[in-house]
Amino acid sequence: MSDSHYNDLDRLIIEFEEDNRTIKSERIMMQNYPKVLTMSAASTFEHYIKIRCQDFIDNPKIPLDQNYPNICSLHKKPIVDAMYAKLEGYDDKGIPHLDAKKFYDLFNGQSFEANLQFHFQAELRRQHQLVQSDIEKLKLLVKTNERYELDYAKLSDLEVQFAQCTFSDAETAFLSLKLKRNRVAHDYLNGLSDTFSDIQNFYNLAQIYVKALERAIIDLTNT
Repeated sequence: MSDSHYNDLDRLIIEFEEDNRTIKSERIMMQNYPKVLTMSAASTFEHYIKIRCQDFIDNPKIPLDQNYPNICSLHKKPIVDAMYAKLEGYDDKGIPHLDAKKFYDLFNGQSFEANLQFHFQAELRRQHQLVQSDIEKLKLLVKTNERYELDYAKLSDLEVQFAQCTFSDAETAFLSLKLKRNRVAHDYLNGLSDTFSDIQNFYNLAQIYVKALERAIIDLTNT
């Protein structure tokens, strides 16, 4: 699942796996890993989505006032912060609120979401095929060297996760990470009960959604 966007996140996951083999789980360092991955993943996603939004509103070919009234109605500065806030992942009186519709509506709704889902399916297929290819390569290695068994098992789990993933699953995974980052930011000591594996599962699906979202915005920028 290597991608230039996410090299640091992939390295964080690798370092956790290495430390998890040698450091006791009750150590503060290990307990902080899920929080660090939550904060890092959500912040990285935000960074790249905002870049795409900024490129969109800076494009001189796009008359926002004529074609995108919902963006023009945003008054908060910088405008990309107001746009990103429309990807809603927060607690509403203790109940998780996860909704991306207001963000899609900035780009006129249904047609944008349809294109986003098209890109999502393409990216999901691509990553699923890469995982399947890696599994095939490991099959022979596992037969001769047991040290590859863990890698094989992890890839097999990821293959199942991708096989079962829907657009709604990936959208929810992204918004959930946004919500969980807010919880950690407001209460670092007690704001997260998820394990590292839980957060990694959210990340696995969310990064597919974010790549598709970037591509959907780029399509509008290049129109």
